[in-house]
Amino acid sequence: MRILKNFLLIITIVGISLAVHAQQQNEFFDTLLISEEYAAKDEGKEASLDARAKLQQQKKKIDIGEDAKLKQIIQKQQKENKNQAQTRQNMERVSKLASAPFGLLWGATYEETLSSGVLLTRTEEKDYVNSFIATQLPKPLSDMRYVVVTFGEENTLWRIISYGKFIKDTPSASLILKEYHRFYDLLNKKYGHAEETYTPKLTQITKTVELENHQTKEETETVEEPIGNDNFLSQLQSGEADLYATFYNNEVGAALSVNVDGNGNSYLILEYKNLKLFQGQQDKTLDAL
Repeated sequence: MRILKNFLLIITIVGISLAVHAQQQNEFFDTLLISEEYAAKDEGKEASLDARAKLQQQKKKIDIGEDAKLKQIIQKQQKENKNQAQTRQNMERVSKLASAPFGLLWGATYEETLSSGVLLTRTEEKDYVNSFIATQLPKPLSDMRYVVVTFGEENTLWRIISYGKFIKDTPSASLILKEYHRFYDLLNKKYGHAEETYTPKLTQITKTVELENHQTKEETETVEEPIGNDNFLSQLQSGEADLYATFYNNEVGAALSVNVDGNGNSYLILEYKNLKLFQGQQDKTLDAL
């Protein structure tokens, strides 16, 4: 038994020795057959391949980054070109629009009107959708307190109304009548087809009439108070009298009216409508009915 154990121990030791010897022998033959210079070149080649692989990976990352950056530049340029094209298109469209009062443009959109430098503040105008108080107008008129523009549901400027400055007037409204006649002449010169409408106050006057037999009787007569009578201002204020005029050409209709507020201040109202745009809106509404 002891002999068997010793034998196995010897075999194990011999096996280990043989294995070590074989490894040393392989290393010896490697050293003998492969020179140090060649081995160094081979290691350098492997290092070069590793470096090249790393460079290629890095270059690939750089290329991807450059491609992404180039793509962003192209997209930005395309967007700028599109915006420039849109701007040119808008400018061409705006250049074809007809001139409107106060330096505005008939048919211009809300955005186009803003881009011209006009300030727009939303306000409520009965029966007129999308109305705005317009300030910093290209051609302001000093006689006006403020101007309201209407774009409507179609977002096209088709109506302009301006409110004149308040005037501390005489009982006969002589000061506002002077302004009224001045603007009347100017509007008639520009648009033509002037038509004045006057609704007078009707006054009942009782007269005593003599008969043939020297008898008398009373008769009542209705008299129209004339424009500029001694109480004309109060008649305008109460609505007992009304004075306005209309003008028009192939494109625009205008109305000029005399008004008096609750404090007895007189003022003018100028209203313009683009007849073609208005008719287009009416036709569209009629078509939808």
